[in-house]
Amino acid sequence: MIGNLPQTNDNNSTTLSGVSVIKALAFTLPAGNNYSLDNAILRLGGYETGEAPLVQIRNDVGGSDPGSTVLATFTNPTPQGLGVFNYTFTPTGPFTFTAGTKYWLYVTSTSGSFFWRASNPSTTPTGIATLSGNRFANGASFNNSTTSNSFQINATEITGPVARTPEPGAIAALSLFGLGLLGVKGRRNEG
Repeated sequence: MIGNLPQTNDNNSTTLSGVSVIKALAFTLPAGNNYSLDNAILRLGGYETGEAPLVQIRNDVGGSDPGSTVLATFTNPTPQGLGVFNYTFTPTGPFTFTAGTKYWLYVTSTSGSFFWRASNPSTTPTGIATLSGNRFANGASFNNSTTSNSFQINATEITGPVARTPEPGAIAALSLFGLGLLGVKGRRNEG
C-alpha cells in the first residue's frame, strides 16, 4: 500500500528508547476502494530479547501530529539480535483503511532501545497511498523529521459492488411484491 523497501542502504536511523521517543509517519489513501491491513514491515537494527517495540496505526485529527486514538495494534516479531533485519509486524485483529483518509504509522519502544533504520539519502515511499507527514518526538512535542525510515505497509484492496441506498420506487415495488406473496400464502392456508 505504501513503503520504501527495499532500502538502498542503512546509513541513517531513528533511535527509539522509551515511550517518550516516538516516530510517526502519516499516509493518505486515495479515493476509491478501502483496504484491509495485512502487516507492517520495519527495518530495525539492534532489536534484541527484552526490547519491546510498540507499533500502531493511529487516527489523524487534522493537524500535523498523530491523533491519540489507536486504530490497529501489532504483534511483535521475534528479535534477531544486533544485526539489521526486516521485521514483519502482524495486526492483532482485522482493520480496514477507509479510502480518502489520513492515518499515522506510530512507532515507539516500551522496553529497551533499538534503531529504526533508513537510507541516506532518504528514499521516498511509494504505493497507492501518499506520504503526508513525517514527525519525531523526544519528549512532550512533535517536530518535523527529514529521516524517511525504511518500512512497508501491506494491505489488500477490498473490491466488489459498493452498497447503495435503494431508490424509493424500488422499495415500494418490493414492499407490494412482499405483501402479494403473503396474501397468496394466506389463501393457501385457509382452505
